[in-house]
Amino acid sequence: MAGVLLAAGGSLRFGQAKQLLEWDGKPLVAHVTDTALAAGLGPVIVVTGHQAQEVRAALGGRPVQTVTNWRWEEGLSTSVQLGLALLPPEVDGAIFLHCDQPLVTADLLRGLVARFAETGAPLAYPVCGEKRGTPVLFARALFPELARASGDEGGRSLVARHIAKAAQVVVADPDVLADMDTPEEYQRLRHRLQATRPTLASIRHLIVDMDGVLWRGEQPTPGLCDFFSFLHEHDIPFILATNNASKRPERYIERLAQWGVEVSPERILTSAQAAAAYLTTVAAPGTPVYVIGTEGLQHALTERGFTLTAEGAQYVLVGWAPDMDWQKLAIATRLIRGGAGFIGTNPDVTFPTEVGLVPGNGATLAALQAATGISPLVIGKPEPHLYREALRRMGATHATTAAVGDRLDTDIAGAKRMGMFTILVLSGISTPEELATSPLQPDLVCAHVGDLAQRWEEALRQ
Repeated sequence: MAGVLLAAGGSLRFGQAKQLLEWDGKPLVAHVTDTALAAGLGPVIVVTGHQAQEVRAALGGRPVQTVTNWRWEEGLSTSVQLGLALLPPEVDGAIFLHCDQPLVTADLLRGLVARFAETGAPLAYPVCGEKRGTPVLFARALFPELARASGDEGGRSLVARHIAKAAQVVVADPDVLADMDTPEEYQRLRHRLQATRPTLASIRHLIVDMDGVLWRGEQPTPGLCDFFSFLHEHDIPFILATNNASKRPERYIERLAQWGVEVSPERILTSAQAAAAYLTTVAAPGTPVYVIGTEGLQHALTERGFTLTAEGAQYVLVGWAPDMDWQKLAIATRLIRGGAGFIGTNPDVTFPTEVGLVPGNGATLAALQAATGISPLVIGKPEPHLYREALRRMGATHATTAAVGDRLDTDIAGAKRMGMFTILVLSGISTPEELATSPLQPDLVCAHVGDLAQRWEEALRQ
């Protein structure tokens, strides 16, 4: 299911470009894009127009496709048509989102997709009371009719023509569907956001990075045992999630055990496991997969029933591989250029060793992208797939979950995109100096996990 974000308008009634308004610490266009990505929509296409260069810059490195509508002043339908033209033939439908609905959630978007799948309806939209709203999901069968819309009507007339067959998702809160037509409405919704922002005391689930958070090098971080005692005492489910795809979960369990911390296998989630879980949603057991990576990645795939071979491989899955050579790159290049899906476990361009930084998995992905002209689907942080698998395992939602990490560019950036409460610990990669100058700010900063446990305990007492 694709997502098309209509972000081309000049916001003439508002008086300034709404796409670039600040929302929750980032430009509004980036916030709505993150919502689409967190919902699992793909591809996500952002149609720009007014101030196109600035809007594209505001998206940073997000894995989206942007296109500029030079005719945006002719009406919304020109952006709709441009977005439709870029949709690949294999999508079943697309959700069209507006850039000025900041309270639309990933859960609502997933609800539209679920209703579409359940009913087979040609379109699905949200309703609050008697009021019909956006965003709207259009099935592929309606794309030709949608492309014939003109002027500023977008898909309104199409929805009206097919309303008897449409599926609906009921929304209880009218603000979820509100759009910001005036500066006053923008300020009202910002106040609403602040009033409903989660606090540490409201968190019920936790996603925790490991290296730099639970240990650094060969030493546990301060307060490690106190941190896990706190989680067990307050019955807070957690997942220990890492971008590292090279090790099996048992290795992490053994490492924690030597410091007196016992965790069960289901609490460990590596990017290798998340990649294997993703493959089960697009490929059947027995599907041939060519793997570049260590035993940890290979085991995650065989455990899910995939066949590891280059012969007839339908997917190429790339993880960090210290034994990388030209022959492996050549095989992967031929397979990807021949149509095999291209997946990377994580985007980290460097890997820390005792002698310093060396090329990481992101460097291998970059080499293959240069050789094939095809971008990989990345599973690990800051992309949403690993977070979604962690939430699924806990039966949690982003609203009840906090993410703890030591890197602004992966742990905090990815969790922010998912709409989760973010906690940066200063026991790993990111430094206080880096934090002071970063435009990306976590919700809470702690010295280490022991400090987090103490502050969380105090928050619960209040």
